Amino acid sequence: MERKTLLAIVLTGVIWFVWFNFFEPKFLEQPNPQNPNEQKIVTQTTQEKPVDTISKSNVQIVTSNIANTEESFFNLETDNFIMEFTNKGAAIKSFLIKDRNVYATIDEQLFDSTGMLDFPIHFDNREFLSGGLLDEVLWEHKIDNNVLTFWSRFRYNGSLLEFRKIYTFFEDSYGFKLDYVFKNLSRDNVRFPNSSVIISPTAIVGPKLNYTNHFNRIAGVYGIDGSYKEETKGSGFFSKAGEIKTNINKIDWAGVGSRYLLAIMKPEGFYGNGIIFDNREGKGFRTGIYVEIGDIKPNEEVIKSFKIYVGDKDKDKLASLNPILSKAADVNRLIEPLRYFVLWCVLGLNKFLGNIGWSLVIFSLLTKLAFMPLTNKSTESMKRMQALAPKMNELKEKYKDKPQVMNQKMMEMYKENKVNPLGGCLPLLLQMPFFFALYSALINSLDLWNAPFIFWINDLSMPDTVAVIYGFHLNILPILMTVSTFIQQRLSMLGSAQTKQQQMLMTAMPFLFIFIFWSMPSGLVLYWTLQNVFQIANQLIVNKLGKAKS
Repeated sequence: MERKTLLAIVLTGVIWFVWFNFFEPKFLEQPNPQNPNEQKIVTQTTQEKPVDTISKSNVQIVTSNIANTEESFFNLETDNFIMEFTNKGAAIKSFLIKDRNVYATIDEQLFDSTGMLDFPIHFDNREFLSGGLLDEVLWEHKIDNNVLTFWSRFRYNGSLLEFRKIYTFFEDSYGFKLDYVFKNLSRDNVRFPNSSVIISPTAIVGPKLNYTNHFNRIAGVYGIDGSYKEETKGSGFFSKAGEIKTNINKIDWAGVGSRYLLAIMKPEGFYGNGIIFDNREGKGFRTGIYVEIGDIKPNEEVIKSFKIYVGDKDKDKLASLNPILSKAADVNRLIEPLRYFVLWCVLGLNKFLGNIGWSLVIFSLLTKLAFMPLTNKSTESMKRMQALAPKMNELKEKYKDKPQVMNQKMMEMYKENKVNPLGGCLPLLLQMPFFFALYSALINSLDLWNAPFIFWINDLSMPDTVAVIYGFHLNILPILMTVSTFIQQRLSMLGSAQTKQQQMLMTAMPFLFIFIFWSMPSGLVLYWTLQNVFQIANQLIVNKLGKAKS
């Protein structure tokens, strides 16, 4: 049993190391590729579809009908949002989510992005990467209650068109509607490349974080046939960064997701023909939808409508717009119920304690008390296993050439002595569901973002780094956790005859744990350390009572 446990722990450590050092995409703040012209296009397609390209010269802005000569700003407030708009590119410059008091926009340029929710339209892949003339236009606009209409005229291949972006906001709603209207003002039919355009919400979504940390990653997100997909920069082990990634498929929705927030668009009454993701290193994370337009006849209008969600990764809020959007929260189904239970407990305690860290302390203590009877039974079972070790070794030696007989005799011995061979692993197994639930909560729950504790621990959602020495992050809690694990192992084996496998396990486990936990959120390491401390206290009491009885 001990050998299998050791093997499992070693395997876990190896998997964790390989993931964070080879598979987990990494990106630094504002890295600039030295020669972007040498980058290759990387595609992921389910069916090939050629994409034509055009130059910006095919699009000419008609300025004679535009009265605006300089950028102007105006505000709009609903029950859930406070927004500042700009007529440049018909974009949302500032977007505050009121119930979370957090901005979905970023007030400075990061990754070559303006940080705005710009909802642009692009006519080909090249323009998707470099930006189009419509992004720089000072649009005409009007406001009618909660409806904002922007419009501009432009010529495409000589044909005159009018383009409108219409934002419609609803009180007491977590989303809004955005209509794209194309009107052909010329005498000829108008067709865009492949009869499609590319529409996307933004290149980056807030809140502003330290993006050098792998927990604070941003990804392109989208839905296909009700399932959740995401695209990260191709700097992992299996893929390389290029210019774009594409997936030609029936797309339910698409957008950008940060660690805590989402900005996504869901087509209304139609599906996207595919997605396109900006895969260049150091650039934004813009994810666009290929939208079929078809031929636009003279004096004809083509309208494409979208539901827009900008907010935290809350399944109920997402589902209030459309049930299919709940998948965008990206919460594992198996761990989801326990995750929300852990959040409910911690946030409930926080109402009385006013500190997430102390709430975690109390929550850890309550879980330890709840499972104390099982923990004590596990301790007794482990001691009986240790007492049987000499007899087990005799059986192994006696029936070493008859493994089936040896296993049968060992099971009989377990049954006679009322010993569960898995009992010694029970305390660890009991903690694992709460470990994964708390990990999920700390990774993407806005409630635990920037939650301080005491002393040097100022953000429970991040590692408790106290210094960076030549690029090495010095974290204190994993060291304390390792020491507590070592003491716990020593106490549990005190006074018992140890096999070589048990000695190896006792020595390896603390060092494997520091390896696994080093870059974990400090709240998670705090929880595990507290579990060790409470187990040490319990073990001291059990050992003392055992001596008193003897």
